Amino acid sequence: MGQEKNESSNAFSGVDIGTLEKGLGMIMPGAVEASGGKKEPDEGKKETKQSLDLSFFSQKMQIPETADEIAKAAGVSKVEEESGAGSEEVKDKKEQGKGGEDVIIKEDSPLYLHAATLHEEGILPTLDLESLKGKPFKEAMQLLKDAEKKYFDDAKNEYKNSLNDRQKEYIDLLEIGIPQEQIEHQFSVEDAYSKVTDQVLSDDVELQKNIITQNLKLKGLSDTKVQVFLKAAEDGETLFEEAKESRDSINAYIADEKKKTIETAKLAQTDADKKEVELQKEIKTTIEKLDEILPGVKISASEKTKLYEFMTKPVEEKVVAGKKVAVDLINKTRSENKVLFDLKLKYFINLGLFNEDNKTDLTKIMKKVTSSNADKLALKLKEDPGGPDGKGVKFEKEEGNNNKPKKIIFPTFQ
Repeated sequence: MGQEKNESSNAFSGVDIGTLEKGLGMIMPGAVEASGGKKEPDEGKKETKQSLDLSFFSQKMQIPETADEIAKAAGVSKVEEESGAGSEEVKDKKEQGKGGEDVIIKEDSPLYLHAATLHEEGILPTLDLESLKGKPFKEAMQLLKDAEKKYFDDAKNEYKNSLNDRQKEYIDLLEIGIPQEQIEHQFSVEDAYSKVTDQVLSDDVELQKNIITQNLKLKGLSDTKVQVFLKAAEDGETLFEEAKESRDSINAYIADEKKKTIETAKLAQTDADKKEVELQKEIKTTIEKLDEILPGVKISASEKTKLYEFMTKPVEEKVVAGKKVAVDLINKTRSENKVLFDLKLKYFINLGLFNEDNKTDLTKIMKKVTSSNADKLALKLKEDPGGPDGKGVKFEKEEGNNNKPKKIIFPTFQ
């Protein structure tokens, strides 16, 4: 580049453009080839001009242009690219940069490190860490979930195997949804009648009469008929035999009622599971079709994912009457301050935020916010019209000539 002077006097007269370009260190593609690969003449021999101190631009920047230069800048040579070597690395970098379910798991991936930590702590001893490498995030996550489920199932089975039959049955009944109080009552009745052996009955006439009475009442007989039956058995000396038959009949009744209770609980659980699947499907469909909740405020894909999690996953669990109960975000938030939560909820309902047509009128809210901000601005200008330190922009009116433009006084820099 030559050192041509601009003959006209302007703000850039005296500035050597060539020196400026060289100082910036910009090596444009083709610049070296055009000069035959030769360096510029010694700048000390050029005519001395007013110059700028650009020593802080010490790092040169090469802009890649050709395919080889671009590949080299990405860390892969042209030979590697043609041979396929390094292509997997580039692909992995792209996948890692893209994120989401397509990320390829490596040893330094957070998911792998999390799984390795659990494995080392003995929480997931059967997990094959090598099976996670090279898998997409979604597939690796499913492998981790399966390993966690197997671990907890094995731990639960190991614990249940250490219990006696009655304790195992108690846990099984809890798991199918039978309330703890009902299970305890069932067991107490079973235990009470199981202790009535033939020997116990033979030595206690009053117990014989009580057993017979209970059995007859279960069959629907009135008190009068029960007394007639007892009198006949006592006169015929058949109380013991009638008592044994009544005991066996009561035990059969208890077992039958227990069976009915279990079947009812299983049907209710199946029905609840079916409704849960349908509910989650409805939630997913509703969220996918949803564009906005507040008028004019679009919902992003990531926000839809969070909304689905809020609607389907509990935030904590509590033990109520010996049974784990899932607590969702709404109930947890409400439990922190019930009065304030209900107050805000009813206020939002009154504003129309729960209208199905999604035509909520937010003008009242916006007017309040705008009015509040305008009041704050007016108050600030009233208190400090000159801006910080009194050096803000000021407009002064010249007396005697209203047609002249106002003079603007700009801030001064110390």
